[in-house]
Amino acid sequence: GPAEADLVKTLVERATTLASQPGVTRVAVVVNRVATARRCFAQLSAAGSDVALVTGRVRAADRDAQLAELLPRVEAGRMRSPGDRPLFVVATQTIEVGADFDFDALVSECASLSALRQRFGRLDRLGWRGDSAGAIVLRAAKDPDDPVYGPALAETWDWLQACSRESG
Repeated sequence: GPAEADLVKTLVERATTLASQPGVTRVAVVVNRVATARRCFAQLSAAGSDVALVTGRVRAADRDAQLAELLPRVEAGRMRSPGDRPLFVVATQTIEVGADFDFDALVSECASLSALRQRFGRLDRLGWRGDSAGAIVLRAAKDPDDPVYGPALAETWDWLQACSRESG
């Protein structure tokens, strides 16, 4: 529906804006639902971006092969080159565990606080950049009983809003 289309548009716009910043060549877009990930992937692909899709909805052998190809491009400690073309990695929460990913920028759909901690732990993982940008985007309807995170999503968003007001 329109809320999903707006969410995807906002996620892709934020990611594209972050990718245009100096030195940003690896951008993660982490969302809560496979359908949202697929739509973000499709929009970025249609724009001609270099983009990978990582979700839990693939066979283990396919996922292992995909990660073997993707990991050298996004793993912590990799050699960076300023001329690298931006790579977008669109993923679901499967990216929160396992592989040692390291991104220069990250856009996340709002999730529980523990999930956001895991996701943002993939941002400048070794601290080499020192200054990295991220964004958290809320689906239009703040469902108090989100199908993925239940009431934790709304509680996290409210907490983030309170923190941003305090820091002003």
